[in-house]
Amino acid sequence: MLNINEEDLKKAIVEKAADELLRQDDDLSKMVHAEVQRRVQKIFVERADAQIAAAVDAAVQKGFDTEYQRVNNWGQPEGEKTTIRTQLDKLIGGYWTTKVDTRSGKPSDSYNSTTRAEYLMTQICAENFSEEMKKHATNIAGHLKDGLRNQMAGVMDKMLSDLFHVKSLQDQGKVDKPY
Repeated sequence: MLNINEEDLKKAIVEKAADELLRQDDDLSKMVHAEVQRRVQKIFVERADAQIAAAVDAAVQKGFDTEYQRVNNWGQPEGEKTTIRTQLDKLIGGYWTTKVDTRSGKPSDSYNSTTRAEYLMTQICAENFSEEMKKHATNIAGHLKDGLRNQMAGVMDKMLSDLFHVKSLQDQGKVDKPY
C-alpha cells in the first residue's frame, strides 16, 4: 500500500494553490490587480475632492474677509478700508432701500417715489386685490342677472294673467315654465 502523509499532502496542495494564484500571467492575478487599482483610484478621487472643496471654501472665506482699500486711477488710496463682505452687505441693503418711481419701479428721486421694498409689496398686493375684486364683481353680476330674470318672470306672469283671464297649463302647474 501507499504510505501518504496527510500533512505533506495538505502542504503540497496549499503551495500549488499559492503558486497558481501568484503567477504573474494568471487571469485571476490580473483581475485582482485591476480591482485593487480601481478601488485605490476611487478612494483617491474622494479624498482629493474633499480636500479641494475645503481649500476652495477656505480661500473664498479668506477672500471675503480680507481688508482692501480702493485706489484711484493713479494708484493712490481712496476712502476707508473695507472687505468684500461689507461691500456686499451695503449693496444688498441699498437695493431694497433705493427710492423708485411708484408707477414704473425705476430708480428715481422725485416726489412721487417710495423704497423698492414698498413698491414691490404694493405691486403684489394690488395684483391680488385686483384678482379678488374681479372675481367678486363677476359673482355679483351673476346674482344680479338671476334676480333680474326672476323679477322679469314675475312681472311677465302678472301682465299675461291680467291680459288673458284664462288659466293655461302653465298657470295650472301642469307644464313647466320656460323661465
